[in-house]
Amino acid sequence: MTLQEKAQSRLADDLVPGERVFSALLAFRTGGVRNTMIAGAAGIAGIAGAAGMALAARRGKSDAPQAPIAIPGRVILTLTSHRLAVFTVGGLVRAAPGKLLHTWTLDRLAWVADPVLVPGMAQALRCRVGVTGVGVLGFEFPRLQVQEGRTMIRRLARSLAELDADPAS
Repeated sequence: MTLQEKAQSRLADDLVPGERVFSALLAFRTGGVRNTMIAGAAGIAGIAGAAGMALAARRGKSDAPQAPIAIPGRVILTLTSHRLAVFTVGGLVRAAPGKLLHTWTLDRLAWVADPVLVPGMAQALRCRVGVTGVGVLGFEFPRLQVQEGRTMIRRLARSLAELDADPAS
């Protein structure tokens, strides 16, 4: 069973009619890939000005506070057709979505920053998402999930752009 299928199963009771899970990926708190891969300390990326570097920003929704949203060192980040969800990492042998920590409908997301590729041995794709009235969700995808992470972020940015294009929103 894939991580996406596990996320679909985990969210089954909470999905609205027609909601689909697009992707579910293992992610680390910002700086977590380096901390995991290298014994040395890693700098935590600053989030000031993140809205200015937005890949996609919703009209009138740039009011996400600059405070970081707390997450554990490793999480399962799940994007559906209606929301972004953050789970703890569960599972004994293989990663699986554990406890639901955060869930935001797409209309609550203010912006998605252009992801930054952190080079080196502990390569990671560093990402930030502004959540209206809450703060900034900072996370990174490890080397083996950089491409899938880019795909997830592009899909999220496209979804936010579609929300703004929809006259009903």
